[in-house]
Amino acid sequence: MAVLDYIIPGYKGYRQRTESRGTDRAFRDYMTSKLKESHDQLEQLKMQISMDISKMDLLTDAEQTTALLTKVRDRLRWANQGFAGTLMGSSEETEAIQAVEKFDQDLEGLRVNVHTQLQNLATSVLGSENPKPLFFQLMTALRQMDSHLNERENLIRKLLH
Repeated sequence: MAVLDYIIPGYKGYRQRTESRGTDRAFRDYMTSKLKESHDQLEQLKMQISMDISKMDLLTDAEQTTALLTKVRDRLRWANQGFAGTLMGSSEETEAIQAVEKFDQDLEGLRVNVHTQLQNLATSVLGSENPKPLFFQLMTALRQMDSHLNERENLIRKLLH
């Protein structure tokens, strides 16, 4: 297909945008599935908490955490692609696409942090340690993801204007 980049004017930019859209969709699908796994793990954790009367006070924290995780997962799933611009393959559009991809790479690091915090929380709930501070750490990690999604949206808004 690279031959068409040189034969048909504008084709290279079209092809790059199409590939970027596909990559963006695949990445967001991957992230959504990973966050769904975390959501399912959190739901199992809530069941374990509800079976232990001494830990019932943790259910409020667990519900708040679940709500925030659901919000972040859904925001990511339905986030704007940012690759529907009208710059027609210009260097400005290429730089903008690279900036969104950089944001997405950072987002994976934040997701891994959420996963780690959730693993720590699960270990704590099963043990004798007080899990309340770990709920706070997990909520903080989720808020960082939410904030990062806000920055991504702002970047995409700049692209579209």
